[in-house]
Amino acid sequence: MREPVGQDEYGSANPFDPDDLSTLNAMGPGVASNDFEKYAVAVIIVFGALIIGGLMAASLALGHRNGFLYALGGATAAWISGNALLLDRPRIYALFVGVAAVMLIASTVTLVI
Repeated sequence: MREPVGQDEYGSANPFDPDDLSTLNAMGPGVASNDFEKYAVAVIIVFGALIIGGLMAASLALGHRNGFLYALGGATAAWISGNALLLDRPRIYALFVGVAAVMLIASTVTLVI
């Protein structure tokens, strides 16, 4: 019995119709299902350009050296996490996102106090 389009015999969703081979990528369906690159670029842009750049600029403008150094450490950790995601290392990614968040919170606290 033929299964409905989009599902295999186990009920799992399958975006590729085996009868429509003309729409498949030349490299195969496994390559197109990896979206880590999009998320890594988003992490690098959002953390690097907007949040961390603003914290670094505010720390420099107000003369808080420690806040600047925490923001610099957060920027480095976020950059490493983006690269870890590109290399398909989700645990290292999560670790460095956590490190970046802690350092950015510390930078914010030094600006407020």
